[in-house]
Amino acid sequence: MCRDKDNYHSVSVRNYVFSKLGDLTKKVMPGTELSRAKVVEKLVNDSHSSLNTRATNENQQHRQKI
Repeated sequence: MCRDKDNYHSVSVRNYVFSKLGDLTKKVMPGTELSRAKVVEKLVNDSHSSLNTRATNENQQHRQKI
């Protein structure tokens, strides 16, 4: 159980999403089996980085047009 409530929170997902997380534990990082929590962490971090990169690129393109 998590003891440090400043570092952890929980989320609820539908049963079919939870099942898909189980499938992804072996696929997200081939050769390594991750916990469901680590799968969520990795996917969120990757998506966040990708969206921030895309937003930065769009801002730079917009500035070049001005």
